[in-house]
Amino acid sequence: RAKMKTTIKMLLLAWICAMPAMANDIYIQQSGDNLDLDITQDGQNNVIGTSGTAVSLTGDSMTFAITQTGDANVISATINGDTYTGTINLTGGMNTVDLTCASGNCDNVTMTINVTGDSADVTVNLGSTADASDFTGTIDITSAATETFTLTANGTTANVDIDITNSLGSIG
Repeated sequence: RAKMKTTIKMLLLAWICAMPAMANDIYIQQSGDNLDLDITQDGQNNVIGTSGTAVSLTGDSMTFAITQTGDANVISATINGDTYTGTINLTGGMNTVDLTCASGNCDNVTMTINVTGDSADVTVNLGSTADASDFTGTIDITSAATETFTLTANGTTANVDIDITNSLGSIG
């Protein structure tokens, strides 16, 4: 009987150790022009940068696309470049996005953020201490819960289309 308990404990321990990780963390420090970056994360608790070790993309003529599917995912990035196009697609609940273009030139920025899920927290700071002369943004949020969205665009031109649809109705 004691041998059976030991065998069951060992099988349980082996099963727990064999379980796949439910998250992955990505940290990038990139400098140079003409970046083309695509990141896809599936699952929950995935992280692309954090406040302590954020993603930093520096250079002109950048294109990036980030897709996260699952709950409690985080994107935190500082993007510094004259011209860049970014697309973020989030599907799931309790996801957080924090993007900043705070130094250097942020002259021609096109950003699209699509959120489908509950309780997203999206913050975009553009040109807070930088030259931001033109921003075009499309923010689409579809959810059944409350969202927090903050856009700070300090520049001479900002064209933003924000559409929010949730159980309380539509704003757009």
